[in-house]
Amino acid sequence: MTTEIAITRARGRPASVTPFILGHLTIVPEDYIANMHRAYKAELRAMAERNGRKEPYHPPVYHSFEMAVQRLAREGLIEFSGREEESDNPQFINWEQKPVRRYYRLRRSLNE
Repeated sequence: MTTEIAITRARGRPASVTPFILGHLTIVPEDYIANMHRAYKAELRAMAERNGRKEPYHPPVYHSFEMAVQRLAREGLIEFSGREEESDNPQFINWEQKPVRRYYRLRRSLNE
């Protein structure tokens, strides 16, 4: 990933996921929140390795990441792409109604 994540001195972890989400959506045309969260955690692990840390940076919990995505959508920087699909996660195999993945993309006027 080419996005540079800023580190705060006080907590020793990324200051904001906003630049990552925007950078990720410039590379990947559309994505769902859980996949973006996984990519962010992978980037944190890679960054810790590059910086010679023994312990990885502490990633934000899923809910915090989800709130960051929702905030970007409210601000008009990203938008719902119109694509939804049922989760194919094995933990939901026997569920009658499976959770739905909503895909987001950069707002069209920003992407063009």
